[in-house]
Amino acid sequence: MDRTEKIIVRLTPDTIILLQKLVDRGKYKSLSEGVADAIRTMIESEFTPQEMSAIQSEHIREKPLDMESLLTDGDKVPMDEAVRKAVREYVRSRMEPEE
Repeated sequence: MDRTEKIIVRLTPDTIILLQKLVDRGKYKSLSEGVADAIRTMIESEFTPQEMSAIQSEHIREKPLDMESLLTDGDKVPMDEAVRKAVREYVRSRMEPEE
């Protein structure tokens, strides 16, 4: 299975009810699968396969992320602690079964 990232999406209660109905009917195995399918469909309607490939290739060539840029002035956690926490969360996510 491809590596995935987790994001938070806010949906109205009515949208969740309708999406759950699609899950109940067997269209999707989970709410997450339904949301992912909707996003895939949207992306495929906006970009050609060539555009998607070019965008993804461009992203890979971008300069590495400056870790300091992830912290805001209001963060009370030092960079080394933020990195340790991020690594812990990443390892935990790789060890736990997917939803």
